Amino acid sequence: MFQIGFIEILFIGLIILLLFGPERLPEISKIIIKNTTRLKRKFSSFREDIERDIGADEIKQDIFNEFKLEELEKNESEKS
Repeated sequence: MFQIGFIEILFIGLIILLLFGPERLPEISKIIIKNTTRLKRKFSSFREDIERDIGADEIKQDIFNEFKLEELEKNESEKS
C-alpha cells in the first residue's frame, strides 16, 4: 500500500503536536490508529471480494502449474 518512512511519521507527529497540543496528542493518536486500522480492514475485505469474484485462486494455480510444466520440460530437455 503506502510506503511511509520514519521521517514522514515523525514530521506528521510534530505537526499534530503543534496543532493540537500535547494534552490532546494521545486522544488524536488513538483516533488516527483506530481509523487507519478500520480503513486497512475495509481495503482488505474489498481486495478479497474482488479476488474471489475474478477467481484469483484459480488463476494463481494455473500460473503455478504452467511454471511447473515449463520447469519439468526444461529438466527433460537437459537430460536428453
